[in-house]
Formats: sequence, structure tokens, C-alpha cells
Amino acid sequence: MDRPNDPTVEPETVLALFGAICDRTAGLLAGNDDWAMSGRRSTQYAIDVAIDAVCLDLLHDAGFAVLSEESGITNADQRREHDLIVVVDPLDGSTNAALGLPWCATALCLVVDEIPEVSMVSNLRTGDRYSAVRGAGATRNGRPIRVGTTPSLADAIIAVNARPPESFHPAQFRSMGSTALDIASVALPGGFDGSVDFDEGMIGIWDYLAAVLILEEAGGVATDAVGRDLVTLDHDARRRPVTAGSRGLLDELLVACSR
Repeated sequence: MDRPNDPTVEPETVLALFGAICDRTAGLLAGNDDWAMSGRRSTQYAIDVAIDAVCLDLLHDAGFAVLSEESGITNADQRREHDLIVVVDPLDGSTNAALGLPWCATALCLVVDEIPEVSMVSNLRTGDRYSAVRGAGATRNGRPIRVGTTPSLADAIIAVNARPPESFHPAQFRSMGSTALDIASVALPGGFDGSVDFDEGMIGIWDYLAAVLILEEAGGVATDAVGRDLVTLDHDARRRPVTAGSRGLLDELLVACSR
């Protein structure tokens, strides 16, 4: 697909903006010592709202509509001739952040005419930064990445969200608490071999879309556990992303999801 003739959506421009946002959100998190809840909903920290405000300020100033976990769709009149919107999870892994665990991220994905085009996932504790441009590959800290050799499920290490059924038997599994970083890890040789969401009502597009583009550009594969389109701009919609470094492992994971 040809990208719209608009300098604000040139990949380099978008990645520079996303990088500036992640620099700001990392700094805000590093200086935060208030882990009170926001009072708006039961699982939302005050820092979630503060980081969301930083993301919205910079994205709105750049003229983008935004779909955020924390604030829904904003600046909608800026979607323009081509349907442009940035999907953002300001702080994926908020509980990890509150516990001081280094597995939390800001995730951003530019969607053009309902197609993910440019994305970034930045670990706010370690500084590791994954990015991708559709058709141009994926990087980690500026270096190209490709998925590694993927074993069968019996030998695989899988990231999971929610409790797996007793019938789920990879070599090992981990529940890490940040879907964006889980999926981005699958894009790395030596990272997770795959990831599975076992909870129907938990995962929104902001949790996975940026990382899915990174994984696909690194040679991996992703789908929904029950075959739905992973791209949805409905803030209330939920999906069960399943990802892997190879089609063979993905098929095994889908069988495991159906049991």
C-alpha cells in the first residue's frame, strides 16, 4: 500500500516522534514515587494517567488521532483523508512497574487505513527499544532482528497471559505481565518461542498491535485464538493474541488454545 503523501507519516518522522515519546515516558516513570490508584477504575494507577497525558500531548501536537487504553479515542477529527490513528498503551505492565520489575513498556503503533504501518515498544526500565516499519523489517536498539529457530511446543518456552489449562505442556511457560514485551521477545533469537493469551476478556489492541508488527517484520507470525481480525479500533473489543516464531509452533499453540 502506498503511504499517504504526508510528511507527518513518513516512517522516519513517526519513529522519531515515538522515540521522543518513549524518552519522556521513561523519564516520568523513573521519577515517579506515587503508586496510588487513579480512582477512575480499579486497575488504573495515577501514573498510568500521567504517562497517558504525555503521550496524548505529543501525539495531538503532531496532528494524530489517538486510541489509548487510558483515554479511548481522542483528536478524532484529525484522522484525515487516510484513516490515520496511533494506538498507544502508555504503560503496559503497570503492576510490574509498581513492583519495581523491569518488564513494563510504552507501546505505539501508527495505523493507516486499518493497516499497522510503524510501531515501537520501549522497555521503560531497561531502555531496550524495538521498532518496525511495514515492509522494512524490525530492529532492537537500532539493529535488525529476525526470529530464531523455533522448536516444537514440547521444547518451547512460552509467555502466557492468565492461567493455562492443565493440558498445556510446553517445556516451560512464564506469565510476565506485559503482553507488548512478551510478543516483542518472540521476535528475538533467544527470546520466548511464542506467546498465548488464555483470557477472553483482558487484552485490548493497545496491548499487542505494536509488538505484532515488530514480530511479523522479524519473520514471526501472529493470530487471534479464535480467528478474529487482530486489527480493531473498537476500544471495548478484546482479543486473544497467539504468536510464534514459526507457523508450525503457532499451529500447535492454536490447538492448545482449543482444548
